Amino acid sequence: MNSSLEMIRNINGIKALKSHFTTLIEQDNKLAASHVNSEEVSFPTLYILSSLITTNHLTKYLSDRNKVALALRKDILAKERSPATPFPYSICETPQLIQSVLRWIVDTGAQENLNSKYRFVLDRSAGLLTTIYHDPSDLPAVSELLFKRNHQGHPTHYLTWAYFSSQNVSSLLPIGERLVSGDQVEMQFAMELLHFIPGLDDADEPYDHFRNWYEENLPYLVLNEDSYELTAQLEPYCVDYMMKYKEQQENSRNHDAFHALPAETQKMLGDFSYKLRKYSRLEWREWLKRPLDAQVQSIEEVNHDTYRR
Repeated sequence: MNSSLEMIRNINGIKALKSHFTTLIEQDNKLAASHVNSEEVSFPTLYILSSLITTNHLTKYLSDRNKVALALRKDILAKERSPATPFPYSICETPQLIQSVLRWIVDTGAQENLNSKYRFVLDRSAGLLTTIYHDPSDLPAVSELLFKRNHQGHPTHYLTWAYFSSQNVSSLLPIGERLVSGDQVEMQFAMELLHFIPGLDDADEPYDHFRNWYEENLPYLVLNEDSYELTAQLEPYCVDYMMKYKEQQENSRNHDAFHALPAETQKMLGDFSYKLRKYSRLEWREWLKRPLDAQVQSIEEVNHDTYRR
């Protein structure tokens, strides 16, 4: 029997897959392992067959990918971790291999929803990928898993925290792209994740609003150290309005005075300074020479005149 394990699982189901694999083991242990080692095998298939692999002592015949994947699964599900060597570098000598295996687990496993333990392994694998490696290229896959979890009606608090733990502002982009989704559940979840963007809820075109905000504030976005709890209502990044106001961070004479201002006033100064700087750097430099209270007054006058028109 030389049928694909993936084909059997997808067409005939889990019971047929286990039965077929048991027959392979009875014929030849190494043959059975070679089928699992096929490049086309996905993590869900390996996960389903993990007990049969272990009880029949096939681990020694597995590829490095599958050995690492099963070691990760075992460690994640273990009630007690061994304190000897920090996880996960005890598994193999090359962290790059662990990253590629974690990526494979998330990439090939996101579409399945086998049971709660399986979801736990997937979520923790995604968390390890983002919190240890911080690789931007992994963000789309973890984003896909995050939205899949929400669609299935499962808790997303841990995955949301893990996703933003990548500490890369580009993590906002895969979420922002969901704002143009035809799926209302998907779009609403994206709105919830991006709730910290001012004016997004009231925008007629949420995606355009997001892109404009992102492109304008990208150079000034910083990690929000004050909002990093295990909750779906994270505010992972905030705008450094002092940096936006001065274009770059520096110890200036009005640094302390700026931070003493109310948050809304800091935002107003930062936003106005950015727009004036784009319009005319000469006028901007002249405006910056004024005392802070005079700058605030000039903005209020401009806004008042604009409103009256």
